[in-house]
Amino acid sequence: MKYCNTCGNQLNDNAYVCPACGAKAVAEPAAKETNGMAIAGFVLAFLMPLLGFIFSCIGLKKSKQMGDEGRGLSIAGIVISSLWLGSIILIVLLFVLGAAASVGGAMAAAALII
Repeated sequence: MKYCNTCGNQLNDNAYVCPACGAKAVAEPAAKETNGMAIAGFVLAFLMPLLGFIFSCIGLKKSKQMGDEGRGLSIAGIVISSLWLGSIILIVLLFVLGAAASVGGAMAAAALII
């Protein structure tokens, strides 16, 4: 059993307000702080992957300080950013190799003509 801190009335264990005086019997849970870096990292992962990766890493570090608030968003931002960055690097690499092969082929064809 618990008792009201204001009037001393005996309260039910599930009571939030004292029926005798109306005082709060249990403090309401504090609102959790939002991890802005985790949110920004997740959003930027789709728009600007490099910034999304950086913000998500900062958000992950900050989530350890905040008690895992935003940890999932940070990890998702890191994964999505990594996939986007890997895809971009692969596309650029294929483009460069294709351009080099076509220049090499054109040079070989020019050498045969001459």
